[in-house]
This record gives sequence, C-alpha cells and structure tokens, in this order.
Amino acid sequence: MTGDSRPVTFLSDYGLDDHFVGVCKGVLARISPLSTVIDICHQVKPQSVAIGARLLGEALPYLPVGIHLALVDPYRRALARPVAIRCVDGSIIVCPDNGLASLAWPEVGGVEAVRELTNTELWNPNPAKSFRGRDIFAPVAARLAGGLPYEHVGDPVEPGSLVTLDPEPPYVHGDHVHGTVRMVDHFGNLQLNVTRSDLEAAGIALGDTIELRYSGKTMRVPFTLSFAEVAPGRTFVYEDSFRAITVVTNMGRAERVLNSGPADPVVLSRVPQPAAPSGAKVKVVDSPPSQVTA
Repeated sequence: MTGDSRPVTFLSDYGLDDHFVGVCKGVLARISPLSTVIDICHQVKPQSVAIGARLLGEALPYLPVGIHLALVDPYRRALARPVAIRCVDGSIIVCPDNGLASLAWPEVGGVEAVRELTNTELWNPNPAKSFRGRDIFAPVAARLAGGLPYEHVGDPVEPGSLVTLDPEPPYVHGDHVHGTVRMVDHFGNLQLNVTRSDLEAAGIALGDTIELRYSGKTMRVPFTLSFAEVAPGRTFVYEDSFRAITVVTNMGRAERVLNSGPADPVVLSRVPQPAAPSGAKVKVVDSPPSQVTA
C-alpha cells in the first residue's frame, strides 16, 4: 500500500438484499484502506452481461481514472478468465473476460495492455468458484489501488483475444425504426437501442407524435424534450442523458404500461399530422397512455 492509493469504482449484479457487496467492499478496505470506493450500480439484472456492459460504458467517462471493479460473472462450467485491462487513459478494469468491459474501454481511449489474474498469491486463500468477486477480483483490484505494479497481477494476454459484445443495432426501414429494449432502469423507463439520429433518418423530429408498436399493440405518444412537457400519467418518448431514446411514463412505470422488458422488440414510426389551413395554427395533443389498440 502507498500513500497515493487510487480510487476504486464498483459495479455488480449482486444486489443489495444480502451481504455480497459489503463483503467485497470489506476486502477492498482491508487491503487498501486509503482508497475511495465509488459504487456505480449493484442492481444490474442478474447475470446480464449486456446490461452491465452498457452501464459501465455509460458511466466510465464520468469516473475518476483509477481501478474499475466490474462483476457480472455468470456461473458456467467453463468460467470466464479473470483479467485486468489497462486502458489508454491509465484506468485498469478488473473483471471477467466475458464482454463486460467491451463497451467501456472505447470510452477511455481503448486497450493498452491485458493481463490474466494468474498470480494466486494475490488472491484470498482457498478461493470459492461461486464467489470469485470476493476471492479473486476484489483482492487484486485492491492491491492495484494500493500501488501494486500492474505487471505483477499475472501473465500477459493478447488484447485482440478479449471477448467483445456486438450489440444488436436498430434497423431503419422507410419511416419506421425497428429497435429493442436495451434495459429497464430503476424508475421503470425503457431505454432503447435507438438514437435520435435513427429517428431522424426515419423522418421523426422532436415534437412529432410517434406510433409505438409492441407486443401486438399500438400506442401514440409525443416525442418531447423533458418530463415537464407531459402531464402526469402520460407516456412519451425522449432522449435521455446518455443519448438513448427512452420510453417513459411521467409519474409511472413505462415497463408496466407497455408490459415490456429487456430484448423486447419495439417499432417507432411518425404519425402524419393533418395539413393546416394557410395561416392557421395547429395544436397537437398527445394521446393518453390508455389509448391502446390490439
């Protein structure tokens, strides 16, 4: 341990209903007590590497340069190799090599070097295969935060061999955008794999009424800038703070209104507006969320 211990950020799917997060943070504190630990999220959908990867990728540009401990590590017969990925900005991501970090390293300049965590002297004694976060990943992350030279964690790995995710892109067809629900956040909002440029490519502009098709049903909603423009209880579409098109119900949960969840398909299209008489002003009123047709 050194006097200039680095911060540790921590993301996992461990939840907050039991002691898993606390135990891992205890390991960090025992080994590197001077390190600040920043919790990114521990409510990643269990074993959902794709959702964890998206959250880590969105968060990393706003985090200090340090050690990033990321643990979404589904138990399989062949476990993902444990790695420490050193990025161009100096950050080190300690995680399983299952694609979890693949949306994050491009946000900080890319991968500079990779090492597998093969130095067992850094692990907790008698590590459990079912809790590698406590016994392998957290001890190594803490030692790196405390000043351990990166080269001491284990054997070098070819960066090109890292597992990467290939997120399914949206598909623009004429005036329609075919997307999927990427994740459901804490408030029940449905973040889609769609960007504003995808909507614009289909002729959908801010202020338009959008037709949502999902689960064999149809709903018309406004495309607005913020919650302030929509009455409580109404469902709408907006661009969230991470530039993703998101379906939201003001003062409600869009996941329940649409009865949708991660990986569910959604189609968005522009509703043609009636032509206004010359010189007349047209007031567009969005439809309430209850106006749903089969």
